[in-house]
Amino acid sequence: MAKIEIENAEVFKIIEGYGFRAVEKFKLRNGEEAKRYYTVWTDQKVAEGDQVSISGDLSVKVEEYTDKNNQPKTSAAVHVNNARITADAPF
Repeated sequence: MAKIEIENAEVFKIIEGYGFRAVEKFKLRNGEEAKRYYTVWTDQKVAEGDQVSISGDLSVKVEEYTDKNNQPKTSAAVHVNNARITADAPF
């Protein structure tokens, strides 16, 4: 299984008893800001708004859903399993 390391991600949703969802912001070549979303499976405690670094096993699943305009969509959901979390220091 592939390993992944994510730095400066923000916790934006807690999945009680299982983990959390995180977003990583980065710049594209054209200078625009983009976001990557991750589902992180861990029993370590975090809070919404925390800035964290994440390392663990990478898995990607194809998910199908219906968008708000009732159109079927497909996306690749990125999961981090067996995650280890470190809080980013504020200094």
